[in-house]
Amino acid sequence: HGPLSTTITGLAADSKGTLWVGTPIGLSKRSSDGTWTAMRGRDGLPYEDITCLTVDKNDRLWIGASMGVIQYRPYETGRQWFYRQGKRYLPADKVTAITVSPDGANVYAATPAGIGIINVVKTTLLERAQTIEKLINERHRRYGLVAECVLNDPLYPTTHHIDDNDNDGLWTAYHVAAMSLAYGATKDTAAKDSAKESMHALYMLQNASGVPGLVARSVLPPEQGAQRDADRPEEKRQWRKTPDGKMYWKSDTSSDEIDGHFLAFYAYYEHVAQHEPEEKKLCIEQCKKLIDYLVDNNYQLIDWDGERTRWGFWNPESLNGGPRDFAENGLNALQMLSFLRTSYRVTGDDKYMKHYKTLIMDHHYLSNTLLSKKEWPDENNHSDDQLGYVAWYPILQLETDPVIRRALTQGVRRHYRIVYPEKPSFYAFVTATVDPSQVDITGAIENLIDIPTDRRVWEQKNAHRADVEQLWRPNRFGKPALTRVVPADERVFQKWNGDPYTPDDGGDGRVEDDGAAFLLPYWMARYHGFIAESQ
Repeated sequence: HGPLSTTITGLAADSKGTLWVGTPIGLSKRSSDGTWTAMRGRDGLPYEDITCLTVDKNDRLWIGASMGVIQYRPYETGRQWFYRQGKRYLPADKVTAITVSPDGANVYAATPAGIGIINVVKTTLLERAQTIEKLINERHRRYGLVAECVLNDPLYPTTHHIDDNDNDGLWTAYHVAAMSLAYGATKDTAAKDSAKESMHALYMLQNASGVPGLVARSVLPPEQGAQRDADRPEEKRQWRKTPDGKMYWKSDTSSDEIDGHFLAFYAYYEHVAQHEPEEKKLCIEQCKKLIDYLVDNNYQLIDWDGERTRWGFWNPESLNGGPRDFAENGLNALQMLSFLRTSYRVTGDDKYMKHYKTLIMDHHYLSNTLLSKKEWPDENNHSDDQLGYVAWYPILQLETDPVIRRALTQGVRRHYRIVYPEKPSFYAFVTATVDPSQVDITGAIENLIDIPTDRRVWEQKNAHRADVEQLWRPNRFGKPALTRVVPADERVFQKWNGDPYTPDDGGDGRVEDDGAAFLLPYWMARYHGFIAESQ
């Protein structure tokens, strides 16, 4: 019949006659009828050591804590708790005083490192997409490839640089697909031009090795590439000169990159290339090089030295007969079927459909896709989720045979039920293109809303929170994991291969993600009608 503690750290009254009381062990409220209620971690309060609080004009409670700021919306439906911690939001975590401007537009939080200001603004998802795309073109392109950059100063950046990345092709493919879909949805020529720049960067990777179909992981200028493997024998160097000597290309390309290249082939051809004769001719030519190289080498990616790359295998002997490769047999079978179905769409060559049907009829690749997502007692591989959905999207749009389509729908439905608790917008919208009744569209849109437009990678901590529980075992990298996923604006979100259950992650804000992981599900949802332009 009173507050949680006799130590009172904050008092505020709202327009409904409710008195809010902050204490070091949680939040209490006294309703207008005199009833007392307590709220702690189990009730949704992210952090219990409250230091101060205030109420804004909308009866939203702003709570300062010894570690962060909390917003609580007691009279609203939907998400009610918002936790703001780390330098994305505050100069220091300990908040000693908090107030809101009369118009509700600014929240001021006093900390030992100075005053932090949180601006409360309204925007649309389209405006956020435009902001991210503008930033990509300003400081996230290297040779046309789309990649994260490193800022000289995270708060006041004046310069930046972009390093090579083993997945340059995959991350750029995100962007090709996103802007191709953007053009499909809006017919905006700027979107088409942006997709074209990214696609031609992928062509550069496809041609860098000089071996038709052998894709490079990344490229570097000669002065950098020559230094990367300088201390290794020639035969063991990953970085090698391009035939014209103008660049170095990185070998041992993974299935990840090939997966991305075929997603890009599909989306770019479907929305851009097939409508422009020169682009169509080039897209067909590049697609044939890549798929022929895989097919002619028994569905394997053979490197410059004649050996298969570490992860470049989709052949029946490995997927159906190799115990070590059991974890990949569903995912890689799905990938190869998607590659072949995409290649048939782009080139119109019947031989790819023949390979497609042979793998289904003689090597049960379609059956393998029913278990494309492997679940282990001690491992949840989020990279496999990403790679699966990169492959799911093209084949689900293209396949019309009712028997094959039914199996594919069963496979993607099962995969989605595993990732469903994460509210993953990309995976949800892909699944919804064939099975909308089984998908949490609202949750997917919430996920898009929560992904920060600010793509700097700030440290975010959640292990200390009162409203979460830690899983009894670590994740596949040996790091702690939570039993539930907190919203994307309260954790580090970069790419779709990240583990969203990781409680503590991030850095000092100098690394800035490119944001294509937001653009891809957004423009997919726009093109397929799950999100309106004004939303």
